Amino acid sequence: MVRVTKNASERRNEILDTAESLFSQKGYEKTSTTDITKTLGVAQGTLYYYFKSKEALANALIDRQLKVIKEHFIEVIYDETLSAYEKIAWIFVYELDDPTGHVEIFKYLQHDSNAILRQILHVQTICQFTPILADLNIQGNEEGIFHIDNPTLVAEFFLSTIHHWVDSSLFKWNSQERIARIEAIQSTFEHLFGVPSGKFDLALLRETVKTKFNY
Repeated sequence: MVRVTKNASERRNEILDTAESLFSQKGYEKTSTTDITKTLGVAQGTLYYYFKSKEALANALIDRQLKVIKEHFIEVIYDETLSAYEKIAWIFVYELDDPTGHVEIFKYLQHDSNAILRQILHVQTICQFTPILADLNIQGNEEGIFHIDNPTLVAEFFLSTIHHWVDSSLFKWNSQERIARIEAIQSTFEHLFGVPSGKFDLALLRETVKTKFNY
């Protein structure tokens, strides 16, 4: 039999694909590294060559899933043709209306045995996206749209709220339930960013995004 040799990137992604499938079926806590290697048909040493531990593999999986979302954020937040208000409007619509379907990526985390993965997702989201949103907050201050004393802390709080209370990987909210929860604290967000009352009305945000992004 001819031995098939795969490059490092391909093999690494195969391991992550297999792990994701098993985590979806059995849950992270009930999936062993042996389950992953047996399903993939490789030796244990192969898995540990790419990932030092099961936790390292889990972190790499969440990082890979966040990569596309992070690319979307970077593309929008650092677009010099957009105002800070247009950008924050995009974030609300992106997270609540899910025009790109990114929410589905993390639905498998609802499995009862995926609590550790949900924690990893929350931590990585805060760590990876806070600097990006902080830059947006600084832009908003400079434009006089926002009035924020600590752009980084406000970014952390905003992300924690968006990605925890209305997180579809944690709660089985439908779209209407998620939106209702954000609408209930929209005035809190307006105070947080220092914008006039009604400025974060979802209808206004959606109209802004429709005009600029065709969502």
